[in-house]
Amino acid sequence: MKIIAESGSTKTDWVIVKNQAEVIRLTTGGYNPNYFPPSALEQSLAEFTHQLDVEQVASIHFYGSGCSTEASQNLVSEILKKQFPAAQAEVHHDLFGAARALFGRGSGIASILGTGSSSCVLTEGAITSAIPSLGYLLADEGSGTNIGKLLLNAYFKNELPPATQHEFEIEYAGELPDFIPRLYARQDPASFIASFVPFVVARRREDFAQKLVRKAFENFFDEIIAKYEKAGSYPLGFVGSIAHLFADTLLETATERGMHISTIIRKPIDALVKFHSA
Repeated sequence: MKIIAESGSTKTDWVIVKNQAEVIRLTTGGYNPNYFPPSALEQSLAEFTHQLDVEQVASIHFYGSGCSTEASQNLVSEILKKQFPAAQAEVHHDLFGAARALFGRGSGIASILGTGSSSCVLTEGAITSAIPSLGYLLADEGSGTNIGKLLLNAYFKNELPPATQHEFEIEYAGELPDFIPRLYARQDPASFIASFVPFVVARRREDFAQKLVRKAFENFFDEIIAKYEKAGSYPLGFVGSIAHLFADTLLETATERGMHISTIIRKPIDALVKFHSA
């Protein structure tokens, strides 16, 4: 039996496979070892471990947000090994999971546009270059957090169309009083900022929404993709809810820069299950 997991700051997708067949598939809360305590991952595991004979789990392939250092990978591996002592635990950054889901053992520029953003060059199945992902405080261009920041800035600075400004106030009446103190008191400010993106999604054909999203994607291409050597010679692949929901704008932004997007997928988990079942 094997477990494949793809985890971001907002949610984690789990698939348990036995004899090439899925026996459990579920989504739990997100986990990032940089922002959340180990108990957050332990609580997610508790949602399904009671359904398994843990001694039969032979391998775990965990791709997680924030799992880019040896220290963070070891931390996650220790949590997993406590629950599944007989298993070999393989922990990788979620960016490597995205790259494998998009290109397998091939080559291309793989990017995540979800709550956060990141990218890398994959060459014959190995990451050979990556612009540093500096997180929501410094970067995360093109992400849900980036779009949420642009929306919130536009609202608080009265830059939204009057009718849209009013709609925002009605929809988020419970979130706006004392907004700044509440934002900085949260454990997960990036996810909270990104939680305003559905307002843009629901109005994505409106001029203000298209301008917000276009600005975020242009920043991503100019600050990230364009910095890879010979970026135009690679196929581009994207995973994540933001890439999926705003695919038309993403494709237009790439085309304007003479680049080709070969694949956009919302969730990498299905492709990762196939990769580890081959």
